[in-house]
Amino acid sequence: MAAHRVAHRHPHPHRHVAAVVVAAVAIGAMSGCVSGPPYDQLLTGDEELLSIARAQYTHARDRVAIALIDGDEVRTAFVSADAGTRFGFGGATSALTGLLLADAIDRGEVALDDPVSAYLDLGDVPAAGLSLSDLATHHAGLPQDPLGPGAYEPAAAPGERALDRGGLDALLARVAALDLVPELEYNPSDFDSALVGQSLAAATGTRYADLLAERVLAPAGMADALVVESGDLLPDGLAQGHDRQGERVAARGAGAYAPAVGVVVTIDDGVALARAILDGPFADSAALEPIAATRWPQIEVGLFWERISSDDGEVVYVTGSAEGFTGAVLADQRAGRAAVLLSNSEEAWPWLRLRPLLGLVVG
Repeated sequence: MAAHRVAHRHPHPHRHVAAVVVAAVAIGAMSGCVSGPPYDQLLTGDEELLSIARAQYTHARDRVAIALIDGDEVRTAFVSADAGTRFGFGGATSALTGLLLADAIDRGEVALDDPVSAYLDLGDVPAAGLSLSDLATHHAGLPQDPLGPGAYEPAAAPGERALDRGGLDALLARVAALDLVPELEYNPSDFDSALVGQSLAAATGTRYADLLAERVLAPAGMADALVVESGDLLPDGLAQGHDRQGERVAARGAGAYAPAVGVVVTIDDGVALARAILDGPFADSAALEPIAATRWPQIEVGLFWERISSDDGEVVYVTGSAEGFTGAVLADQRAGRAAVLLSNSEEAWPWLRLRPLLGLVVG
């Protein structure tokens, strides 16, 4: 596997000259693959994918894992990470909830037109009448950013452990206090998948984490994936997440928002999910079939999974950023190709990072 060190400019490089000279001699002697000081990033893996990584990820804080699946071949590339590095799956967690919803419908446990109030006690509020379909297709009219002030417990003070996200009662209270905005039409919100996942848990009498593990993670072969509902479940090897401004985000349990943002994965888990979508147990899942429009004519949405159409083909995908991480899976089922991206930074518009990978998937 190729390895390359990538240099980044420090604001006061003269303070590091002696250390850099020593490091250059030592590292160069060991690896023969050093490109220059101060060796902030270690790049390993497939050269074509690394060319994308070099162009997209230039900060010393970046930790990234990329995979490209083409038939039986899997190519990977890493930025200051490896196959054992764990990443939050971010808003892409909703894709797993979508697969779980389709499975529950197949089992006759729920129906798409069921109101969320059939399973969760929301009382007499506007959101109570929302259907599982409204939520799973992001047509519920709920706000886009439920993770803002008041959504969870107060932030931790410096040096203190970050408090876990609110539980189910806190989630329902928050939703009950919101006014719907029908004018939003298609509007992704983490409330959507949180409510769907908790509805499925209530309908089956099973904790969301256990239900997802049994019906999605295990069948997909996502052996290292974890649902982190509380902080004591945070695994070793989890990358440090960052927000859109590059500030560190404290890792914490997702609480009742686990169906939206609470899964932690490795790149092998992402590859397993992609294979499960390409030709595995979820290749025929109803979650992948478009049932509603988005604000872009070339993109339709199924159950949290979206499908983009072009002259080059159709790709089903999910992408999302939350809590310091971005995750994405893109799959062209007809061509048998897929790509996975995991990074330790939130993105305001993840597609800026994904376009080169999309080109490889449909190419």
